[in-house]
Amino acid sequence: MGHGTPPPSAQRTETPQQPKFRRLWKTKDDPQRTRRTTHFSATELTAWCGRDLDILIAPLDGYYADTQDDYETLVNLYHIPTEFIAERDRSVTHSFGRHLEDGGMETLWMHFLSEVPSTDPSNPHPDWLKWAFILEWHPVTSESTTTYAVSLIVFQPPAETLKLLVQLLQSPNWTDVTIDPYILVNLSLSSWHERIEQVAWDVKDLVRTDETDIFRRAQSVRSTKVTTSDLNLHRLHTNAKNAIFMVEALDAIIRSADLALSDHASFPSHTGYQHVWENTHRRLQHTSELFHSSRLMTASVQARIKNTIDLAFHINTVHDSQVNIDNSRSVRIISIVGMVFIPFSAVSSIFGTQFFSTPDETAGHMAVNSDFWMLWVIALPLTLVIVGMWRWSEYKSMELQDDVGLLSFGWDWLQGQRKRRKGRAGNLKDASTIV
Repeated sequence: MGHGTPPPSAQRTETPQQPKFRRLWKTKDDPQRTRRTTHFSATELTAWCGRDLDILIAPLDGYYADTQDDYETLVNLYHIPTEFIAERDRSVTHSFGRHLEDGGMETLWMHFLSEVPSTDPSNPHPDWLKWAFILEWHPVTSESTTTYAVSLIVFQPPAETLKLLVQLLQSPNWTDVTIDPYILVNLSLSSWHERIEQVAWDVKDLVRTDETDIFRRAQSVRSTKVTTSDLNLHRLHTNAKNAIFMVEALDAIIRSADLALSDHASFPSHTGYQHVWENTHRRLQHTSELFHSSRLMTASVQARIKNTIDLAFHINTVHDSQVNIDNSRSVRIISIVGMVFIPFSAVSSIFGTQFFSTPDETAGHMAVNSDFWMLWVIALPLTLVIVGMWRWSEYKSMELQDDVGLLSFGWDWLQGQRKRRKGRAGNLKDASTIV
């Protein structure tokens, strides 16, 4: 066998398998060091072991074809609430839940879902932002100086969340999380706002492009060119839909932020750590206001796209009206030209009949037939009959319209009488039943 080209299977190089799970943790015994591990499947993971701060970064939660076994292992290993599992199956736009279990263990979770519009004209299909987290904590010290062992699972977090988590782990104040775990809730909401704010600005830029295009066309609205009314109505509708989805997503996350804020109000603040609780509560309030700010901007964008759509239809209407005006002007010109030549045509038709003849080619005058009066005797009555029939048809059409209105009124009156009779019959039946 000669030295030929090796088969494709021999040429194929193995792609390194990417880890599905990353784990980061900190302990107060070594507060400056952040430990990390990577795992290629959920079977390599271990249960929470009481670390001061333990963070697990996992793929998107849910039973999918490529991660079904891993997710099942994750559910059993970390006792993920059944409500959390059901929420992903139903694709909820937002959720906020909290459980108190035996031994003081508390579990809090959130779900986020939002549409991301495409800014690529060649690929108009939108994408979806899906993210969730589960936060657990349990007390590890006496009641007077309570701190917590905190565990966090984040499912498919955006880059903004990972950046804030790294900053927190590198900060000397990371131990505040063991005093108030809601710091991680605020971190999650803040990173989600950073992402959703960028999406809101993308929607605003798309609407601004539509506005510029519509205003440019409005300047030449009197033109009869096809390009004036050649509007991309599908793009306008898509941008309006994007604004609606953004309002829905922001309304949902605002509810989650408000629930987190009210829930944190009932979270105990212990002696010596009051400032940590107050700072966390104020950060939650600030994050909630940021979402409200984005909501106001998106509401403005929604109103602007509605105004743009109205203006687009107005431009189309004015353009069609201008085309009709130009067409009627052309018809009017043709009619005027025709009216100019009608007398000539009539005279030519009359003199072209057999009632006019030249008896002698050398004669200078035309001879008129003695029966010429028959032309007028036949033509004039026939013209009067045609005009009369036209007037009669106009009169009958107007009379028919009046009759239709009367018939409609009479039908409504009969229907009302029938309903009243049925009502009286029903009342008599009820009275006989009571008796």
